Amino acid sequence: MDENRSRGSPRLQFSKEELENDALSRPIQKAEKAADKYEAAQKKLKRYRVRLTLENRESETASSTDAQQSMHAEDLSAFQAEQEPGIQSDPSAPAVQNTRQKPKPEKAILGKASLSDSKAGIEQSGSAAVSESIHPDTAVSGTKKKALRLKFEETQKKKPSQLTHPVQKAVRTAGDQLHRQAKNANEDDNVAVDAVQQADQKAESALQMGEHAYHAHKMRPYKRLEKAEKRLDQANIRVMEKQYREEHPQFTSNPYSRWQQKRAIRREYAAAKRGKGGRTVQNTAKNAEKATEKVSDAAGKAIEVIRRHPTILLILALGGMLLIVMSSLQACTPLAQSVLESVVIGTYPAEEEDVRAAERVYAEKERQLKDEMDHYERYHPGYDEYHVEADEIWHNPYVLIAIISAYYDGQEWDIDSAMPVIEKYFALQYVVTETVTTETRYRTERQTGTRLVTDPDTGRTYTETYTYDADVPYTYTICNVKLENKDLSHLPVVSMSHHTMGMYALYMATHGNMEGIFHGPHAVPLKDPMLYDIPQETLDADPTFAKLMEEATKYIGYPYVWGGASPETSFDCSGFVSYVFTASGVYNTGRLGAKGLRSLCRDVPVDQAKPGDIVFFDGTMGEGVAGITHCGIYVGNNMMIHCGSPLGYANLNDSYWRQHFHSFGRVPN
Repeated sequence: MDENRSRGSPRLQFSKEELENDALSRPIQKAEKAADKYEAAQKKLKRYRVRLTLENRESETASSTDAQQSMHAEDLSAFQAEQEPGIQSDPSAPAVQNTRQKPKPEKAILGKASLSDSKAGIEQSGSAAVSESIHPDTAVSGTKKKALRLKFEETQKKKPSQLTHPVQKAVRTAGDQLHRQAKNANEDDNVAVDAVQQADQKAESALQMGEHAYHAHKMRPYKRLEKAEKRLDQANIRVMEKQYREEHPQFTSNPYSRWQQKRAIRREYAAAKRGKGGRTVQNTAKNAEKATEKVSDAAGKAIEVIRRHPTILLILALGGMLLIVMSSLQACTPLAQSVLESVVIGTYPAEEEDVRAAERVYAEKERQLKDEMDHYERYHPGYDEYHVEADEIWHNPYVLIAIISAYYDGQEWDIDSAMPVIEKYFALQYVVTETVTTETRYRTERQTGTRLVTDPDTGRTYTETYTYDADVPYTYTICNVKLENKDLSHLPVVSMSHHTMGMYALYMATHGNMEGIFHGPHAVPLKDPMLYDIPQETLDADPTFAKLMEEATKYIGYPYVWGGASPETSFDCSGFVSYVFTASGVYNTGRLGAKGLRSLCRDVPVDQAKPGDIVFFDGTMGEGVAGITHCGIYVGNNMMIHCGSPLGYANLNDSYWRQHFHSFGRVPN
C-alpha cells in the first residue's frame, strides 16, 4: 500500500481465498470500485512542485580554495533566492560555512547552466540532475563538487479558506462607513446621488455573489473527495462485517453480540485509517472475535453473579432510573446529536441478507397474485362467467425497503420482524374488488310430460308419456374482478406520520447505502441531478427570480416523494413548486397540485416565457391520467428546476419534455 493511501481511507487487501469466495465477491467488488473512485477524486487534487536539492559527490578535479568555496555558496544561495516559490532548498543539505567577505555572485552563469541542464534531465527521467554549478575558472583538482538536483514532488492542494484577510475586513468596514455617511449627507434626496449609491450597492452585491460562486466552484472537488471517502469507508466496513459473519456465524445469535461485533470492526477500521491497525480483513475479523469473546465472557460472569444475588437486579433498576433522570437534565444535547447523526447516516438498519429476503418475499406474493388473476376461475370456482380487469403488478424494491426501515424508525429489523409490514403494505398496494351480479336467463331443456289419449278404434282413454323442449329460467352469475395497483411509492403519504415520512425520504435519498443491491426495470438507480449554473446576470436582472432560486437550490438532490410538500418529507413536483414560491415570499400559493397551480397562473406565450415562470406538462403519468400531471420552475436557457428523481435541473429540449409540454404560466403579481 502506498504512503499517500495510508493517510486516508485504506484499500483493503484480500487473500486469494477471499477473492474466490462467492459470498464475498459482490462486497469486494463494491469496495474496489469505491476505492477506485476515491483515488480518482484524490488525483484531481494533486499538483506537482519542483524541489531543488543540494548533493555532494566526489570529483576527480582539483580542490578549490576557501574563497572559491565561499563564492560557490554565494552563487548557490543567490540562485535559490531567485527561483519560484515552489522551488526551495533541501533543509537536510549540508550548510556551507563562510567567514570571509562575500564576493559578488555569478548569477547569470549559474542560472543559465542550472536551468538549461535541468530541463534536459527532466525530459529524460522526470527527475532533473542539474549540471555542476561551479564557475569553470574556480574548479581545482581533488575537491568535492556540489550538484543541484531538481525533483518533482506530488503534493495535495489545500482546501480553499473562507477566512477574510484583515485588510479586506478593514477596507469593507471603511466602505460601509463611507456609504452610511454619504446616505446621511444626502438630505435633499438627490436623485443622482441615490442612483450612484444604488449602483454601488448592486456592484458590491454582484461581487459578493461572484466570490461565493467562485468559492463553491473551488470547493466542489473537495466535497466530491469527502463523498468518495465516505462511500469507501462504508464499503470497506460492509466487506469486513460480511467476512466476519461468514467465518463466525455463531456470534450473530443475539442483537447485543452483533452490536459488539460491528463496534469492534469499526474500531479496527478506524485504526487502519490512522495507520495503526491491520489492513486486511483477517486482522479485523480476529480483533472483532476477541472483542466478542470478551463481551460474552463478561456477560456470562455477570449473569452468574446476578443468579446468586437476585437483589442486585433491584439495585441496577434503581440506578438505571437515576441515570435516565440525570441524562434528561444534563445530557439532552449529546443525545439529540447522536440521534441526528444516526439519521444522517441513512443506512438500512438490517443485514443485506434480510434486505434481499424481504424483497424476495414481496416478489413471491406478487407472483402468486398474478397467477391468481390469470387463473381466477381455478382459484374461485362456482360462477358462470368471469371478467378480470387487473393493473400491472410491480413495485420499486428500494421503496419497499425504505418503507420497512422507516416503519421501524431506523431500528434494526430482520425478515421475521418485517413480515407484518410486508403483509400490511401488500394489502394497501393491491386492492382486489370482486363483484358478483346475477341475471335470470332461459335455456331450452328436454322435458317429459303426460297426456290423455283416446284410442280411435276402441274409444278407450289412457295416459301417454311424451317429451318436449321448454324454455326454463335459471340464475346466471357473473364474477367481475378488478385489481388496482395503488403504487407502493404513493402509500407513505397516506399511512405514515410526518416524522416517519421524513425517515422514508432519507432512505430513498441514499438507497440505504446499498445502491446496486437490486436489479430490474423497476429498481430505479440513484441519479445525480444535472449540474447547471444559472448565469449571475440572470439572477441580477430579476431580484424576484433570485429569491426563488435562493430557496429552490437548497433542495437539489432531494428524492421524489409522492405527496411530499416540505423539506422534512421531501417533495413531489407540485409540492416543490408550491413550497418554493411560498417559502421565498414571492407568492403564497398554499399547497396546490399541478392542476391547481395552472388554474392560479395566467397564460404566457412560449416566446415570452421568462425565468420564474412555471412550466406545465401533461401525460407524464400514463394514458390513464388526463390533464396536467407535472410542473417545474423555468430558469432560462430552455432549462427548468423540478422535483424529478431526484430534484434537479432538466433540459426542456429533451424529446420527453417536448412531447409532454403543455404551457407556461405566471403567478399573479
